[in-house]
Amino acid sequence: MEITYQQEILAPIDIVFSFLNDDEKMKLWMEGLESIEYPKGKDLDNPEGTEFIHTLREGGHLQQYAGSVTQYQAPTLIAVELHNSAFRINVTYELTAIGRKTQLDYHCEMVFASLFHRIMGFLFCWFTNRILKSQMKNLRLLSEQEAVRRPSLEE
Repeated sequence: MEITYQQEILAPIDIVFSFLNDDEKMKLWMEGLESIEYPKGKDLDNPEGTEFIHTLREGGHLQQYAGSVTQYQAPTLIAVELHNSAFRINVTYELTAIGRKTQLDYHCEMVFASLFHRIMGFLFCWFTNRILKSQMKNLRLLSEQEAVRRPSLEE
């Protein structure tokens, strides 16, 4: 199953990227994200290949997803792979600077572990899309609020 999403954010690319790259800022827009752990440490200079564990609160229960950074080019690209026993998800966030605005292109590919999980994924795709739209709205609003608070370089 593939999901794509595109939006323009009225904030410079470095601000939008910071919300994708900073663990504490991620918790502000990614609903349910409780923590991010790095079992082998986090390499800030070369994040590609870094392994992590996302702990999310879903429906009142904590779920853990193992993952790794598959692509990283600051401030234009972050791609990760997340997985659990039911599915594997490849997510890509591509950013393009358009003056003081940023174009966000989101792509998600979900591969299900079984026919049962594929059917459940199809039945609940409306819910997945609703969560995505809510998270992208939160990301946009937070980025735009931070851009308003930060003076531009021309000032």
